[in-house]
Order: sequence, then structure tokens, then C-alpha cells
Amino acid sequence: MLLRLILLILASAAAQSQPFHPLKEFLTSKAHRMELLLLDRELNSNLEEYIEELQSKVEVLQGFAEMIRTPLDAAKGKEEEYLSNPLHSFRLIRHMHEDWRQLEKFMRQPVGKIQTKFIKEKAKEFPSKEDADDATEAIYRIILTHGVPPKDLVQGIIDGVRYNGSISAIDCFSIGNLLFQYGEYSGAVAWLSYSFDLLEPEYYSVYDVLKFNSSEVLSLLARCFVELDREEDARTTLMALPNLAERSEDLLSLYKSKRHVKVSRDLQPALYEEFAQICRSSHQNKPSRLHCRYNATTTHFLRLAPLRMEELSLDPYIVVYHNVLSEAEIAKVERDAEPLLERSVVYDGKSYTSSKKRTALGAWIPEEDNHWPVLNRINIRIHDMTGLKLNRQLPMQMIKYGFGGHYDVHNDYFNVSFPTIKYCGDRMATVLFYFNDVRHGGSTVFTSLQLKVPAERGKVLFWYNMRGESHDLDDQTLHGACPVIGGTKTVLSCWIHEFDQMFIQPTYRRGNRKFFFHE
Repeated sequence: MLLRLILLILASAAAQSQPFHPLKEFLTSKAHRMELLLLDRELNSNLEEYIEELQSKVEVLQGFAEMIRTPLDAAKGKEEEYLSNPLHSFRLIRHMHEDWRQLEKFMRQPVGKIQTKFIKEKAKEFPSKEDADDATEAIYRIILTHGVPPKDLVQGIIDGVRYNGSISAIDCFSIGNLLFQYGEYSGAVAWLSYSFDLLEPEYYSVYDVLKFNSSEVLSLLARCFVELDREEDARTTLMALPNLAERSEDLLSLYKSKRHVKVSRDLQPALYEEFAQICRSSHQNKPSRLHCRYNATTTHFLRLAPLRMEELSLDPYIVVYHNVLSEAEIAKVERDAEPLLERSVVYDGKSYTSSKKRTALGAWIPEEDNHWPVLNRINIRIHDMTGLKLNRQLPMQMIKYGFGGHYDVHNDYFNVSFPTIKYCGDRMATVLFYFNDVRHGGSTVFTSLQLKVPAERGKVLFWYNMRGESHDLDDQTLHGACPVIGGTKTVLSCWIHEFDQMFIQPTYRRGNRKFFFHE
């Protein structure tokens, strides 16, 4: 027993002595990507130092080769005469006994030991495989949503906006490989073909070091053709390289006998296509007779300080308010919520779980003493805008979307039975505060209404999830968050529950719900 206790103490001490490296969110945090960029610069400088050391060693070896080449050239064709010279004989024997041994020791000396150690130490700061996969999926979402062809992305053009920079052959291969995994073989063909075209002969030796070569690209490209039942195209592709040509028939037989099993994306193509069309810059909201006005009637306070309101839809009721929060209030909420951010989850009908339907960070903000003053003011503003009551026992949520961050189309109501719904009712309405301008992408879209709401700092979006007096769940409120292309998007989500409004408007109606309080 004593021995076990000692071992536990030692294990605990060892664990505490290990340095703690917090997880980094490279997609969401610009600061973490900045650290990555600076680290890349350090590693490049380290590589240049390594090259200098190698070059110095090469120069020494070249000097040695040149030094011994002179007497060897002098002896060429007249070896007997050369060896008759005592000086030459002495020099040859002494040189063969000593110089080559010393050179062998020099050649065995490791070059760049410090630089190699530096890379090994910094490796713990590199993005993980999961981070790299997330980045590939993020660019894939942008490509899928905005219909970006390989040619445009290689030139830095996304949804009509030109970005400085380009992508490499390996980048195109990663995208093509992901499309292959998802079973989008035609798309994969386009990206893999571009990957092969971008291969630069002068970098073939570098590609070999990076474990990437033209054979890998063409093999996967041929496999895509087989999945598309284009066997001749697959054969032609394999014949392009000698090392593949000699075993082309064996490879084709293998690809045909072992068909690829697609990775499920949990995506409804028709629904996503409608969502994507609205996200694109070419989409314009339909003109309406709705207008902007000052709201001075919802609460008595608004008679003194009316709010600027923009009507977007009357059925369902959707409006935008402007300049509701001050810069200081926004900064305070962001400051308090930032340390609480973690991977967002979605409700799958049974529990909250991580899902690729939503790629963002989220933080539930409890009403603690240090948060209370600003949250209290936000609660008051929500009441002024909506005339409804917000349950302070249910925390607000700050959500941060980074590069490629999105939320697939969904409804905010649950229509299921779990404790929050049982005691508070379903989500009757949603209030969404936008904390920053998003340079490109990141709009909130309502697919049934063909309505797009750009993410702009200081804007507040409010809508009902239920229909008027009937309190039927309104499926027209189906909405999603478009992928962020340039910058980040930070929002504060607040949900208004129906039972909290029992003294404001009646809520005890079953409507079209599967679950209701009285069951």
C-alpha cells in the first residue's frame, strides 16, 4: 500500500513537472496563426544557418578534392616515372596513411546539430494532423459554397475577390484527396489534374524529401477515373509515367476490385446548394416594401431613446437594430468570454456533441459578479427591442467563427424533450448581436426567404421562431452561417424561451410540436 502511494505521488509530481501547452485554434485565432507565421520565419532562418554550415563543409571537401587532384593529374599516363620520384613516393604514402583517415572523421561529423535540435524542439508547436485536416475542410467549404474552380483558387480569386498569394501542387493534392474521400470524383479529377500541372521539375528533389511525387498524384487521379467508370482515361493517366506504366494493368485491376467507400459528410446536397447560392456575392435580397424606422413603442424607455430598426420580413418576423451596444460593452463581453472559448457543439437529438455542421468556438457567459453589469445592460436592451423577457438563469453564448467557420442550415427551436425545454419552454425567439465587421463571407442567411444578412459590427438581428398566437414552430426560420472567407466573425447569441413570457403573451399551446409541457 505504501509503495503504491509513493508511486502515485511520484507520478503526480512528474505530471506537474511537464510543461503545459494549451491547445491552439489556428483556424479561429488570428493571433495563433501569427505565431505560426513567425515560427515559420524562425524555422526558415534556422534552415539557412544549416545550409551555411553544409556549404562550409562542402567548400572544405571541394578544397581537399582539388588539393589531391593536382598530383593525380601530374601522374596520369606516366605513373612509373612519377613514383620514381622520392618526394612523390613519400607524399603518397604519408597522404594515404593520414589524410583520408582524417577526412573520414571530418565527413562523419554531424552538420547542423544545433539547427536539427531547434526543429525538433519547435515541433511541439506545429499544427496537429487534426488542425491540418480542419484547414483542408475549411477551404473545401469555401470552394463548395462559392463554386470556386481550381484555376481561380490558384490565382487567389474567391467569389470575385482577389487575394494576394496562391496555392501549391501539394495544396491542390490535399483538396483533391479530400474530394476523393467524400466521393466527389469529378471535382477530385479537376484538383488532382491541377496538382500535376503545378509540379515544378526544379523542385522534384524537394518533393521527394516531402514524400510527395507525381506518381502519387497520377495514381489517385487514375483511381478517380475508375470510380467514374472511365477506364481508358485511367489507363492513359497511368501510362504517363514509366514506373506506373509497367504495372498499369495490375493497378487498374486493383482499383476495380477494391472500390472506394465514401466518407459520410452528413450534408443534404439540395439544401446546401440553396444555402450556398444565397451566400455568394452575386445574391441580392429581393426588393420589398418594408422600411427602416425608429422603434419608440416597444417599451416606455424607447420614447426617450428610440432605436433604429430595419424590417427584413414580416412573416416570419425578422428585424435588424443598429447601434444598440457601445464599443466598450462589446469589448467587455469579448474580454470576459475569450478565456472561456472552446469547440462549439450542436444538439443531435440526444446530447450535445461536436459536429462538422458547426465549425466555431463558443463560450457560455455565466452571470457572475464581474460579468453582471454589462450583461444586465444587454438584458435591458433585449427587452427594449423585443418587449420580451430573457431568462437570466440561461447564459448567453459568444461564438467566434474563424477561417472557413460556418454553421449549416438549422432551426433554433429544439422540438424535443430535455430539462431546459421542460421548464422554460422552447426557443420562442432569437437575438443575435454582431461584434465585428466580416470583410468577406460570414453572412447569416434564411434559405426559405432567400434572405442574406451581412455580419456588421453593432448590428442586432432579431426574429421569432414561432408563429404569432398559434405558437406553431416556424420552419421558415431555417437559417445558417455562411463560411467566413476573410477575417473572423464574433457574435453573441441570446435565446428567449416561451414560458418566461407567460405574463406577456400566452404560450400554453401545443401547436405543431412533438413535445409539449403538459405531456
